[in-house]
Amino acid sequence: MILKSLALAFSMYSKIPMPRVEWNEKNMRYALCFFPFVGAVNGALLFCWVFFCERHSATLLLQTLPLLAIPLLVTGGIHADGFLDTSDALSSYKSKEEKLLILKDPHIGSFAVIKFVLLCLAYLSFASLFTLDYYFCSWCLSFAFCRVLSAFAAVNFKCAKTNGTLYAFSSSSAKKIVNVILSIESVLCVIAMVYFSPLCGISIVLSLLLFFIYFRFMAVKKFGGVTGDLCGWFVCSAETLCTICVGLLICLGLKC
Repeated sequence: MILKSLALAFSMYSKIPMPRVEWNEKNMRYALCFFPFVGAVNGALLFCWVFFCERHSATLLLQTLPLLAIPLLVTGGIHADGFLDTSDALSSYKSKEEKLLILKDPHIGSFAVIKFVLLCLAYLSFASLFTLDYYFCSWCLSFAFCRVLSAFAAVNFKCAKTNGTLYAFSSSSAKKIVNVILSIESVLCVIAMVYFSPLCGISIVLSLLLFFIYFRFMAVKKFGGVTGDLCGWFVCSAETLCTICVGLLICLGLKC
């Protein structure tokens, strides 16, 4: 059952080939426990890429652009899709019910494109400052921590709809066990980030926790709860927030 939940999580939230697993309540019970593992794979690949670039004296452009491309390729853009849909809904300033309808609209609005481009520019601008150091190691680990928080939201926050993929995962989850495992994963992520760099690790954790509080408030007020698209919006925004946070520390010359 555990291996099936793992395969289900990776097949849903990544493009990494996995054995075919039946989508049923039993196999989905612990799937969200393994969602942060996708972030861990992202972080490991990003570390390997920068290690390769520094060993072979790659240009700044060649080193930086894949820092954005790798997460998109690993996830297949599933979180980016949620970011675009949510950006469209938030830009509409319509009622909760109409916002939920916009989330299901397969078309992309101009505001979503503008916000996504700005998000990517912010991400790349600060990621261009990264070198293979302890700050970078903490940043790589943040990809897993972002998904721990997103999984917490999926399991514990009120769902805005009683259908859809997120509701299926949330309603099928063994919530007590999943929450315990996610708590352990969050502690491990925090310890690892702080171990590599106390200042960077604490800055990332505090920034993400404050953003997580805002996310819950925004989701309930604007949509009546969370959806899969909203959790995707959170992951994309949180990853960019971590990148900006680490980049600012580097700009300020703070090393600890």
